[in-house]
Amino acid sequence: MKDRVLNGRYTVSGLLGRGGMAEVYLAHDLRLNRLVAVKTLRPDLAADPTFMARFRREALSAASLNHPGVVCVHDCGEDGTESTVLPYLVMEYVQGVTLAELLEQGRPLPARRALELTGRILDALGYAHTHGIVHRDIKPANVMLTHEGRTKIMDFGIARPLAADGSTLTQTAMVIGSVHYLSPEQARGQTVDARSDLYSVGCLLYELLTGRPPFTGDTPMQVAWARLESAPEPPSVHAPALNREFDRLLALALAVDRDQRFQSAPQMRAALDETARALGPAGQVSGPEPVQLRTAPRRPFPVRPGSPAPAPAPVTASAPVPAPTPAPSRRKRRRAVTAATAGAAVLAAAVVLAVAPALHHHPGSAPNLTGKTLLEARLSARASGLRVGGVSTGGCPAAGTASAHHVCGQSPAAGSSVTPGTRITLRLSP
Repeated sequence: MKDRVLNGRYTVSGLLGRGGMAEVYLAHDLRLNRLVAVKTLRPDLAADPTFMARFRREALSAASLNHPGVVCVHDCGEDGTESTVLPYLVMEYVQGVTLAELLEQGRPLPARRALELTGRILDALGYAHTHGIVHRDIKPANVMLTHEGRTKIMDFGIARPLAADGSTLTQTAMVIGSVHYLSPEQARGQTVDARSDLYSVGCLLYELLTGRPPFTGDTPMQVAWARLESAPEPPSVHAPALNREFDRLLALALAVDRDQRFQSAPQMRAALDETARALGPAGQVSGPEPVQLRTAPRRPFPVRPGSPAPAPAPVTASAPVPAPTPAPSRRKRRRAVTAATAGAAVLAAAVVLAVAPALHHHPGSAPNLTGKTLLEARLSARASGLRVGGVSTGGCPAAGTASAHHVCGQSPAAGSSVTPGTRITLRLSP
């Protein structure tokens, strides 16, 4: 392949990468005098109509998107004779590494950096979704990280256009995508939509934070079934420096029921930004963090309706007994006890904040979610035995507009009679 000139214009040189169906080469565009990346279908697959259709679909999908976070497609064509047709795709040459290569170093990324990169991926996906394209194969190997620190999504080979109802036009019962990042609906062979891409982004973020994918197994089938039978372990199990806020974030992103996930890329991006704002200068969550979060037994988060909240340790109200001035060692022990008590108080306060919405409205009525973030609204609804259904952005009432990315409207309205399991539709301020 080296030194081959495709259609008299692109001189092919070194191999950049190889995938399951294609190879990517560095090439020189003789007409515009620039370096480009040329993706060619493997010769042994070029005669297969299915792979030819998939290759052409990638060209159409990627060429329809003009976003700095998507690898740009310059040209496409076919080279060779009638018996040896070689289809090719000419793309911008991106100097950098894939996130998969970055993760091969065996170390997770700093939390702030992981959130930043994932946010940029969501920006590009949000653009693609707005233009009716679902990628369906988001994974570290399909995201480039440039030398300037920008992200670029590539490989739209199995992308599909969205139908009018928001689902993709795909063959029923066809399982396609990378198994470690496959959404539950893809594993079941069901139709997918934009929320399926968001699930894959959640898997990617989990791996960036912990250095491992959320689901593992000895065989691809075990990995695929694992996501259908149980929730992944909270990321803080594998990266203890992560705060419980990351556990909440990933629990929503990786919900099996797509109605319980983030409903759009901008909403997930807003949740990432909110989590990033809580990070201190060192990249960890700022403020006091109780020791109990490191040592207490963990359970899947968020807490489901009816789950008992951990009770704070009882505080003795008796007056202190006068005592001689303690020795230095006793003073150290006293400071340790005081710190532990303060930590328990912080933990108790966090639990109260999580379940408070269920305690401040009458049973059988919808809680008031106005002014809350999407994450807080979901937790409040679940604590009340309800669920968040559709979520839209904009259309807020003129009076009492909530802060950006906070709930500004809900249906049923706060105080309305509801039954357990009712879905609440939310509006977020832009």
